[in-house]
Amino acid sequence: MWRLFNNQFLFFWHIIRTRFLFWLIFISLIILSTRIAGNPHLTVFSLFFDGVSYATVETHRVTLPILWFAYFFVPLLILLNSFQQLWRTRTLHLRGLQISPRRFSKVNLLLIALVTTVYDVLLIIVMLITAMTAHSAELHVGNWNGALAVGGLFCITWLGVFLLLLLQAIGNRFNPPLALIIPASTLIMTAYTAFRRNPVSYLMLTRITETSTWYPILILLSINILTGLGYLIIERSLNLN
Repeated sequence: MWRLFNNQFLFFWHIIRTRFLFWLIFISLIILSTRIAGNPHLTVFSLFFDGVSYATVETHRVTLPILWFAYFFVPLLILLNSFQQLWRTRTLHLRGLQISPRRFSKVNLLLIALVTTVYDVLLIIVMLITAMTAHSAELHVGNWNGALAVGGLFCITWLGVFLLLLLQAIGNRFNPPLALIIPASTLIMTAYTAFRRNPVSYLMLTRITETSTWYPILILLSINILTGLGYLIIERSLNLN
């Protein structure tokens, strides 16, 4: 498995490297250019992750939180249909090595996890540097604060990005344009609705109550596990056909 992963990663990186570097630098520049000094209630984290509270949605005066949307949509633009390109490029070689499509699908999940981790870690580090430079207010995630809140934020954003990339990977197996439209529509719908059972709502810090910080992490983790299993099942059934 790991030999296949290392081998596939080189080709995968060749496919996504230009998009990955462009979008990572682009978002990083936006983060570094934020002006939060002098406002004790504003942080770079709140600009990107506060989103829209349930109370605001109920007033029907909602504006799409562009930075929040961009943070979670950009990874989709990085991957696009990379796995289809990778499969077309490597099909003959993989079949020659008698590597099954099922193993290829498992490696795809590892590659999605790697992209999610690098993207999330680097951008949160840039946010931390920006927050420390501006001497902004301490981060709060539910009833967590300080370093614990940063860890909680990383878990929530990682799970959110990974889930959206899984949905994109599934969509690409049926209709590539819909693979972008469905996650984007999910994000937009989440911003404009107050449906409390929508797990994507937990990607907005203002929708995490102070008594249930672990709850959104566990819900998102469960949804990711189910979606990951669904991806493997779909890949297996399509390859059998």
